[in-house]
Amino acid sequence: MFALLFALVLAVSGAHAQAPGARSVDAVDWQAADGAWQAVALPDDWRLRGVPRPGQGRYRVQLTWAEADGAGDWALWSARFPLHHRVWLNGTVVSDLLEVPDAFQPRTTPWLVRLPRQLLRPGANEVLIEEKGGLRAGLGVLHAGPVADVELKALWYRRMAVDLSRTLNGLAGGAALFALLLWARRRHEVTLGWYGALALLLALRNIAFVEPGAPSPAGAGQGMYLLIVAVNALYGFFGVSLGAPGWRAWRVWLVVVAVAATIAGLVWPGDAASLDRLRQWVYPLLTANATVATALLGRAAWRQRRRGFWLLALLGLALLAGGTYDMLLQGGRLPQHWEFVLPWLGPLLVLIYGGMLGGRLVQALADSERAGQVLEQRVRERTAALEAANTAKTRFLAAASHDLRQPMVTIGVLVGVLREQLVSPAQQRLIGRVDEAVAAMEGLLAGLLDLSRLDAAGLRVAREPVNLRVLLEALAAHEREAAVQRGLRLRVRVPAEATVLGDAVLIEQVLRNLVGNALRYTERGGVLVGVRRRGAHWRVAVWDTGRGIPAAEQARVFEDFVQLDNPQRDRSRGLGLGLAIVRRATGLLGAEILLRSTPGRGSCFALDLPAVDAAAAPRAESAPPPGPALSGRTVCLVEDDDGAREALRLRLQAWGGEVVALASPAELREGLAEGRWPAFDLLVTDMRLPGGSGLDVVAALRAAQGPVPAVIVTGNTAPEDLAELGASGLPVVHKPFRAEQLAQALRPLVNGPV
Repeated sequence: MFALLFALVLAVSGAHAQAPGARSVDAVDWQAADGAWQAVALPDDWRLRGVPRPGQGRYRVQLTWAEADGAGDWALWSARFPLHHRVWLNGTVVSDLLEVPDAFQPRTTPWLVRLPRQLLRPGANEVLIEEKGGLRAGLGVLHAGPVADVELKALWYRRMAVDLSRTLNGLAGGAALFALLLWARRRHEVTLGWYGALALLLALRNIAFVEPGAPSPAGAGQGMYLLIVAVNALYGFFGVSLGAPGWRAWRVWLVVVAVAATIAGLVWPGDAASLDRLRQWVYPLLTANATVATALLGRAAWRQRRRGFWLLALLGLALLAGGTYDMLLQGGRLPQHWEFVLPWLGPLLVLIYGGMLGGRLVQALADSERAGQVLEQRVRERTAALEAANTAKTRFLAAASHDLRQPMVTIGVLVGVLREQLVSPAQQRLIGRVDEAVAAMEGLLAGLLDLSRLDAAGLRVAREPVNLRVLLEALAAHEREAAVQRGLRLRVRVPAEATVLGDAVLIEQVLRNLVGNALRYTERGGVLVGVRRRGAHWRVAVWDTGRGIPAAEQARVFEDFVQLDNPQRDRSRGLGLGLAIVRRATGLLGAEILLRSTPGRGSCFALDLPAVDAAAAPRAESAPPPGPALSGRTVCLVEDDDGAREALRLRLQAWGGEVVALASPAELREGLAEGRWPAFDLLVTDMRLPGGSGLDVVAALRAAQGPVPAVIVTGNTAPEDLAELGASGLPVVHKPFRAEQLAQALRPLVNGPV
């Protein structure tokens, strides 16, 4: 915008320089009180020559016109022409505003008078200018010539002295409005509010003040006076907010002066002479207030010792000096052809303080970026700490569960033997309670194992066709007895062709936990497992008629060990790990668990799995064989826990195998070195052993006897251990386990299923 404006000014200036027809007149005649004419130089000021003011007088201008000057009208223009005037050309009145009403005292202003061609005569032409002058009476340098040339001269002056000032003040007003909008959002920024209001009113005052060349309407003088009072008060508040925020008495004084001056302006007679007398009383008081405000800006600059504040203090001095200058000029105490300066100082206020605000904004952005970087660093540190804490927790659970899993196999066997030997009803009840406690411990350890296994980074997730009907019917057969015992109905609605792509173990784990949870928390009604097609997916949903989950608690139920409405931690209602396992397993499947629940009416858990062709799914076996065929096979068993080793030896022998039971990798290496045993057909080894690991046992045996089939049993739940086992590709059975699980792992390693 400024570039375009500057280009326009240059163009107008160039046009003015190419207008040779406009002639400057700087000497005229003045008619004295005795009627005689005397020569005066332009610009002329009545104050300097001692002419009475207000008053009336005449100028005489001699113009020479020739036929060669053209056939069009001429014009007479001056930047300081009397507004109240009567002009004659060769005795004929061509402009008469001598008695025009005006809200201000008679004054000089830019004005153009047309001189009709028909009134011009070759040679000398006389122009008489009668002026009714006020405190600023006189006449500026005249420019005469063809209308087009003189209008270019007048246009150049308007662009430079009027339009440029109004444009700058308009931009300043826009910036002030923006500052006020910011203040409206940040009310504690008091200085910003005073600055916005001050800059806006000052811009409006300057825009209205610089419009030349026309009489002012009624009330304009009073309005200008009130604007000056308001600007002065706002300047005072702006200064005190920067330099002395605690000066409450001074703020009260500013309010009192502004209110009193405003009331005086409203009740005072509105004619120009009366307003001039009021200004003579009020403006000195306003100047004193502005002086104090300027001193406060200097005080703020001294305290802050920053360049922006020093510039603001210097501008305050300029505003004070400019206001005093304009007041003297308006009162006729300075030459009438001088220009007012406040219209040019107002935009500087916006420029300087706006620059300070811009600096604050840049600094705030830099501080925000630094704070963001610090916050990101702290987040990274906290995240690392949380990950370390989570890893420590997982290791602790892994170690604890491993140490507890080892005796669980022995405890389970001993409880079964003891139950067979006890015949007293009281003893049977006691052993039943022990059996319940063992079952609860097994459930807890199984849950911990599932969580650790799902958290393992190296867990391999299969992507293979899974027939949902086969999986859900097997799950329903397993859970139906529990439903009957609770008086509930368990129904499954699944199309025969419902086949999805995913990991059968994870899908079964998700649905088993969802169905088990639904049965556990439903007291009447039943549970429905439904499957339906949704575009490229099959949606599996588990509905129950339980008590429901409040909306505020629905996110918490997927957290570890969270149970609603079970503050006593009743083991019969689970351990709070089921839905945590569901959340992790669905994440590994690339699915999202959906929950809808209405308290008092029930809940629905659902997930979408990608659909595949049903023909790609493997067919289900009619009935699993009872166990692996180990007859005639020599099995190497490595287990450091005595009870678990004895239980596994008995189990493998029952399946027909000849078992060599060892307690450590060292014992295996020693026997292999001595050739103590024939070649082994199968290896079953624990993972955590004294002097090595199960993988070391596998490597040692295969190094001595070739690729012997191997199964690893483990109670480890540490993610790194589970990841290592997953990467090995060996079959893994997790403790505590049932005989069916061990058989399922051994069956593919011997001569196929029997």
